[in-house]
Amino acid sequence: MDMTAKTDLGLMSAPELARLFAAREASPVEAAQAALARIERFNPAVNAFAHVAPEIALDLARASEARWAKGEPRGPLDGAPTTIKELTAVKGLPWRRGSHLTDKAPATQEILIMRRLREAGAVILGTTTSPEFGWKGVTHGPAFGNTVNPWRADRASGGSSGGAGVAAALNMGVLHEGSDGAGSIRIPASWCGVFGIKPTFGWLPADAPTPLRELAHRGPLTRSVAEAALFLDAVTGPSPDALYGDCPTPVPDWAAIARAGAEGRLDGLRIGFSRDFGYANVAPDVAAAVARAAERLAALGAVVEEVDPGFANPLEALRTLWFSAEAVIVDRFAKTPEDLARMDPGLVAIGEVGRRISAAEFHAAEHVRAELKVTMARFHERYDCLLSPTMPITAIAAGIDYPEGEGMTDWTDWSPFTYPFNMTGQPACSVPCGFDSGGLPIGLQVVAARFRDDLVLRVAAAYQAAHPEALPDAPVLHA
Repeated sequence: MDMTAKTDLGLMSAPELARLFAAREASPVEAAQAALARIERFNPAVNAFAHVAPEIALDLARASEARWAKGEPRGPLDGAPTTIKELTAVKGLPWRRGSHLTDKAPATQEILIMRRLREAGAVILGTTTSPEFGWKGVTHGPAFGNTVNPWRADRASGGSSGGAGVAAALNMGVLHEGSDGAGSIRIPASWCGVFGIKPTFGWLPADAPTPLRELAHRGPLTRSVAEAALFLDAVTGPSPDALYGDCPTPVPDWAAIARAGAEGRLDGLRIGFSRDFGYANVAPDVAAAVARAAERLAALGAVVEEVDPGFANPLEALRTLWFSAEAVIVDRFAKTPEDLARMDPGLVAIGEVGRRISAAEFHAAEHVRAELKVTMARFHERYDCLLSPTMPITAIAAGIDYPEGEGMTDWTDWSPFTYPFNMTGQPACSVPCGFDSGGLPIGLQVVAARFRDDLVLRVAAAYQAAHPEALPDAPVLHA
């Protein structure tokens, strides 16, 4: 697709729309209408939305249009068509969280990220799909069915922010809120061929109670690093309402960092490149694409050295923390055997495992997490960033939790590169770096030390500017 000759508002990015709004060459109402038209056109094939809210969107767009007309926009995101993952409550829309067991009445309260997006003037188009309570890395479940990959409708979108990843790939809106407890932003970003970042835990204060506590990050999925940086500018910063984590000050200008990264080189930046973390099995096409990306970053001036980060696979510790949290969620919502029968069977199963985890086992897992933080802090004394595949494979078949016959027992078996950095709280992103032989996207993961999100954005922006990847014009229904 030729990104230099766009005239359709539905194809434009958030910065492009803001320039048009400022020049009075387009209005937020027209942009919202274009985004809603793309949703109407594309969503039936991919099932990325839990709820579409045209009336809410157009009301917000008209208010934004009035602010631009007065020369008083709230910032560069004023009027930007935006979607929210269905795990985040939006006033006026049902907050189902992918489940049959939640209230169908419209939500009346919103958390900090929503309040800040509204303060920035975002135009809310609706909510995107998630598996039930976001429990797994693919997006299919009892309440909203199966969300499929825009590049091949027989393949998974990834999850749990699957609807957001698909919406970003097809530009059904320009900004897409997601959440990431073990990879749930980066998995769909990789499999859908878009950019997604899990910021350092704390930049966006966590004011929503969750049994996942500091594993659970929120962040954006977008077509470009620049758009994600604008999103972060709108939502990061300290708050007295934070339940978990601390936010340092001052908060960087993320958009300025992304612009500088896209316009500059990476001279002298020290990058440690790991092909497999010493324990993962990586598909040949993925390995080749990520190795090529490492070479490209070296050509941009970075000092790239092959090195493993130095930790053993923390999967069992992650599962202890994850499954025990999911047990709390299952018990909170499923009060009867009939309730359990209406839940995703996989969620019920891990809830049962989590219910048997002892306090001693939980504390041992927390100790693994603490040691992992130390290991990575020492790694970043030598290297500014860690580079790896985001996913070891491209998108699996749609509608399954994990491939059968390959020795797997849970979705976490096929996502070995993502969850370590939920455990450490570090910033980690996925930026597109190519396609496999079947035309499915491959993601490159960039990780930096805690609160050095500037380095992640700089590397990703430089890479994307030098090596942009194709985006889908429409859902691909057949291989």
